[in-house]
Amino acid sequence: MAWGVAAAPQRGPKRELSHERIVDAAIEIADSEGLTAVTMQRVARVFDFTTMALYRYVSSKDDLHVLMLDAAIGDKGWVIDDEDWRAGLEQWTRTIMEAYRRHPWALDIPLPSETMLMPGQVRAVDAGMRAMRTLPGTAEDKLGVLMLLAVNARGFASMSREMNVEQEGGGEAAQQLLREIVTEGHFPDARDLIDSGAYFEDPATGSDSTGGDDDVEVALSLLMPGIERAFEGGEGASAPSPPTEPAGPAAAALVEAENELVSIIALRQATQRRAQELEKREGRLRAKRDRAKVLAKEAAKRAAKE
Repeated sequence: MAWGVAAAPQRGPKRELSHERIVDAAIEIADSEGLTAVTMQRVARVFDFTTMALYRYVSSKDDLHVLMLDAAIGDKGWVIDDEDWRAGLEQWTRTIMEAYRRHPWALDIPLPSETMLMPGQVRAVDAGMRAMRTLPGTAEDKLGVLMLLAVNARGFASMSREMNVEQEGGGEAAQQLLREIVTEGHFPDARDLIDSGAYFEDPATGSDSTGGDDDVEVALSLLMPGIERAFEGGEGASAPSPPTEPAGPAAAALVEAENELVSIIALRQATQRRAQELEKREGRLRAKRDRAKVLAKEAAKRAAKE
């Protein structure tokens, strides 16, 4: 459904909406009121639909959340420098940070394994690999770099959101108290950092550095040399692969077949997990239906007697 090659679930009258419009409406609600405000009933009201009618397009609120997350992270064009991998990876990381800044509720949605198979995530991986065109290394190693940067981006975005929550009073007093504690000899190795003010704010600008751009800049400046050294065969790097002869048609066909097989296996596994979830849900709904039948029969008997 996310890729647009199938419209599920298939039932009900002629379809008047698309899941893209539904996701856009849900994102608008979440941006203004938070993720908890996004319910199937609320989204249905946007289109003057009943809740049951909305289920013809999106099968559950959990599925809607996953679609929202994928759209939020992969909704914008990826402007990536493909000549300087350092600049490209920095742009890639900041693009993800900006997506979380625009849609902070996305941090509240878990990352199921199926997320990696969705268009927004694939679009992000494509942009990241484009950024590393000039960086020598295997595709697997480059994917590892993207995972590292994505984890950092999500972590910094989460920390920034939590620490930027407005708190009335106590900030300066708490900082002064901490300075007094370290002056008395507690935490001697952290004393210079706290006395300098860098622990609370950027000493050069006086601005808070609660997981914002300054912290990302520092993290990237520390990570980039390590990435470069690893890919150039430095300490901890994999041994360089021996040169190979140009692949002929048969070898190319083998690689293509193996890649297609890996993709199909991943899709099958994801589909199996989803099928198991739906089977459990079906069982619960059948049990609920059976209980409702019993209650309906009992009510009918009581009504007949009366």
